[in-house]
Amino acid sequence: MFNKLTLVLVFSFILLSQNALADLLISPTRISFDERQRTAKVTVINTSKEYKTYRVIWSEKQSTATGGYITLPEPTDTSLSSMTRLSPKQMRLAPGEKQTVKIAIRKPKDLAAGEYRSHLLFQALPNENTKNKSSIKINMIMSYSIPVVMRENAELPTVVIEQAKVIKKTDTQRMQFNLKMNRSTKFSSYGKLSAYYKSDANSPEEKVAEIGNLSIFSDVKNADVTLSLFSDKNITKPGSVSFKYTGADEYADVIFAQYTLAISASMLD
Repeated sequence: MFNKLTLVLVFSFILLSQNALADLLISPTRISFDERQRTAKVTVINTSKEYKTYRVIWSEKQSTATGGYITLPEPTDTSLSSMTRLSPKQMRLAPGEKQTVKIAIRKPKDLAAGEYRSHLLFQALPNENTKNKSSIKINMIMSYSIPVVMRENAELPTVVIEQAKVIKKTDTQRMQFNLKMNRSTKFSSYGKLSAYYKSDANSPEEKVAEIGNLSIFSDVKNADVTLSLFSDKNITKPGSVSFKYTGADEYADVIFAQYTLAISASMLD
C-alpha cells in the first residue's frame, strides 16, 4: 500500500510541476542594465484557468561550467539585489490577467567596476482547497527565475573556443558536439552558438545545430557546452563543422569566437 501511494504522489508531483510551468508566462526572460539605465519592467501573465498568487523575490545563484546554477544561501559581493527595489512583491492574478513588475536600481557611490547579478524569482503559491478532505496535504511552491545583470565600466568579454570534439548521445547514438570555451575579463557574454557543416571546400555551409540565449557568466571562466544536431539534420560524410559564437541584444553584431573541426570518417562510425 505504501509503495502504491508513493507512486501516486510522485506521479502527481510530475503532473503538477508540468502544469505550473505552463501556467506562468514571463517576459523578458533576461534583463541587462547598462550604466545609464535605472529601471526595467517584467511582465507576468497568469495563463492558467484559475486565480494564482505570485511572490517576487531575489535569489542568489552561482553559475556552473555546464550551464546550471547552484543556489547560494546569502548575497555575495557581486550580487545586484541590495541595489534594487521591486514593485510589487506579490500579486494575485485572474486567469489571463497580467501584471508588470518594476525593478529600480540605486547604485552606491564609488561602485567598483565589474558585473553584478542576482536572479529574480517568481513563486507560484499554492491555492487553498477547502473542498479537499484528504488527510494527505501537498503544498508545493513552484518557481521560475530570470537573471538580472548590471555592468559598471563594462568591457567587451573575450571568449575563445579552445576545443571541439564529436560525441554520441547516449540513448540514440546521434552525433553531438562538445565544446570547451574560455571567457576572460570581468564581464559575461551572451548570444547564440551555431554549427555549420560543409562536406568539401566547394559545397555551401549548412546550419546543423544551434543554442540560443547562451551566457558565460562572470563567475565562471570555463564553459562546457554540448550542441545537438537539429532533429532533421544528420552528418553522414567527412567534411568540416564551423562553430560561431555571436552576440545578441547588447552584444548584437559581436562575433565572440569561431572554431573549425575536421570531421573524419572514424568520427561517423
